[in-house]
Amino acid sequence: MKHFFIINPVAGKADPAREMVPKIAAAFAGRQDSYVVYTTKAPRDAVEYVRRQCGDPAHTGRELRFYACGGDGTAREVASGILDFPRASVGLFPCGSGNDFIRSFPHRDFTSVPAQLAGEVVRADAIRFNGMVCLNLCNAGLDADVASNMPRFKRLPGVSGSGAYNLSIVYTFFHKLGCRSRIVLDDGPVVETNAILTVMGNGQFYGGNYRGAPAADPFDGLMDVCMVPRISRPMILKIIGKYKKGLHFVDPDLKRLITYARCRKISIRYDSPITLCADGECFQDDHIDAEVLPGAVRLLLPPRLGAALWEEPVLAGSARP
Repeated sequence: MKHFFIINPVAGKADPAREMVPKIAAAFAGRQDSYVVYTTKAPRDAVEYVRRQCGDPAHTGRELRFYACGGDGTAREVASGILDFPRASVGLFPCGSGNDFIRSFPHRDFTSVPAQLAGEVVRADAIRFNGMVCLNLCNAGLDADVASNMPRFKRLPGVSGSGAYNLSIVYTFFHKLGCRSRIVLDDGPVVETNAILTVMGNGQFYGGNYRGAPAADPFDGLMDVCMVPRISRPMILKIIGKYKKGLHFVDPDLKRLITYARCRKISIRYDSPITLCADGECFQDDHIDAEVLPGAVRLLLPPRLGAALWEEPVLAGSARP
């Protein structure tokens, strides 16, 4: 078995390598397995590096484990790289300003190198989103604009990832909201609406601690879709606290306002380009074509901790590893 630690040097507020490299060396002291530390050079570099290693004849027949040391974007790139290689798996080290996917797996220590090395490989779903492979959550509209505006705030002194997200909400709140769209879930009818945001979740959380897809399960072969219609700014302020907690899935008043559904694929056409976001990566487009890739990713999960660090999500859709 060979281990590759893919470090994104611009994840978070400081280069994660300064903390990670000594931890990795200590964990491998006395072990026979070999490891490599690779620092990414540019966007998509992790995808290409992982593919080169997986396709290297020197690694034929070997189990390869790639650890994404960064945020959700780094995890997405590494997962994209291993997708077609049956002996490759992805582990997740939270080093970025946004590490939301791991929040769907409580009671596990993703920060420990020994725990990662002792982890189990499970088959997890992914989402193909406008040609990109995503692990956690894709979104469009207001919350995608918030993610796009986050870089304005995330490097301010004393501002955490969730703090930058909250500041970006305030900034984005006073700009244009909503766009006419035509939506098709699976092979259902076309639904025309003016939505201010649409979430497609494989994981439950985004924006640090916003639970946009509170029943999402990365092992059920479905994506959870949440659509919020265009509403007034006072109404947004009224419901945002409940939305953040994921109560829109169970609260009777919010259930009448917000559409929450599960599907295998979704198609959306917008009247004009809007901001889309895939695991934190933002771009502009006038359409969405997304589908679930059931069990497509070999995901490495650290062992469960003996004592719970925080309460197990009560809204989870089904049992998970």
